[in-house]
Amino acid sequence: MGLMLSLYRAVAPTMVTLAPVARPLIPKLQESLDGRRGVMDRLLAAAPELQGCLWIHASSVGEFLQGVPIINAVREQMGDQAPPIVVTHFSPSGYEFALKRKVADFHDYLPLDRHRDMVRLVEAWRPCALVYVKFDVWPNLVVAAQRARVPQFLMAGSLAPGSHRLRWPGNALYRDVFNRFTHLGVSTEEDRRRFVDDLGVTVPVTVTGDTRIEQVIVRYEQSQGGAVSERLLGLGGRLLVLGSTWPPDEKLWMPVLPELLERFPDVRVVLCPHEPIPARLKDIETSLAARKVTSTRLSALLDGQGDEARVIVVDSVGVLAEIYRAGHLAYIGGSFTTGVHNTMEPAIARMPVLFGPRIQNAEEAGVLVERAAGFVCREPDQALSAASRLLKDPALLEKTGDIARQVVLDQRGATAKSLAVLGPALGC
Repeated sequence: MGLMLSLYRAVAPTMVTLAPVARPLIPKLQESLDGRRGVMDRLLAAAPELQGCLWIHASSVGEFLQGVPIINAVREQMGDQAPPIVVTHFSPSGYEFALKRKVADFHDYLPLDRHRDMVRLVEAWRPCALVYVKFDVWPNLVVAAQRARVPQFLMAGSLAPGSHRLRWPGNALYRDVFNRFTHLGVSTEEDRRRFVDDLGVTVPVTVTGDTRIEQVIVRYEQSQGGAVSERLLGLGGRLLVLGSTWPPDEKLWMPVLPELLERFPDVRVVLCPHEPIPARLKDIETSLAARKVTSTRLSALLDGQGDEARVIVVDSVGVLAEIYRAGHLAYIGGSFTTGVHNTMEPAIARMPVLFGPRIQNAEEAGVLVERAAGFVCREPDQALSAASRLLKDPALLEKTGDIARQVVLDQRGATAKSLAVLGPALGC
């Protein structure tokens, strides 16, 4: 065991013990710790029904969605012979999202990474395989599973260029951790090179692709004929969709929306905040009104009102796939904060995709840029220029949208490739 992993294991108990001290200062930490009350008792109580399980760990919503195709494929291929399937979650958002869309036999939080808890859990569940989705690996869990001879896999793995995990001391820690795995399945050839050449991993690493792609395609196909897309299409004209936005994203667009809408009288904007809570909706509507831009909420539009509004503010969740189906050009938020959100959903709907500067977290966003179907906008004038160039040339808009869709279609088959790697451990 290397120095950095030994050091991590030495300080982890103290970190876990001190976590509640920071609870009042970090609201999301408070929610996370509240959700973990009694978690070990729940996990151990479920052990008799879960022994021999396929254990999938998915940190948050995105990782859970990447794990869903694997779960479905295992059940489809193995039928009654499939093992119990367990999904553990790290973030409250991922856990709450999964509870409304249960696909596994058991969902709960993963305990904080204390060595003795991980050993007890691995011994109680005796999983046939442990799968981590994308990157959320916990060293004490990895060590406990390795010592119990549990095959461990990474699926839809990703390692962003410039990640702190590639620099000391992170590289020393994660190289030691990943070399305890059975096999790493990664999203792209670039990810494979970073794991092998930059991080120095020596276990097998295979490009299996991003399993989220299958989910994106399925959601797009299922959105056909939905009430939201049909209502938006019935308005006529073209739609610029501002999806999953945060306040910095809205600051990019608010100064130029009046000019954009004046230039293109047939264009409407659908603005979908990442968190459509009342305070956010009110702030957006106030900002639009100050610029003399008419708006209505999606719920009102679905009730037959607001046809004259130039901006539709989305006040519900779970409808973006339908909205994208009706759209013509998209901007995806998040890239002024932690990183761009899902760019594949608008791309599969044949839309060119705009975003802010932080796209290193999403390999597919970089591919869109490379193929001239994705565009980085750092300032309001850049957003106005990029949108105007595409909207004033319908042939260019259509051609660019077709390229964006092909970026998604080129990545099909990730689930089958992932199952091929997992198959020997599952007996399928």
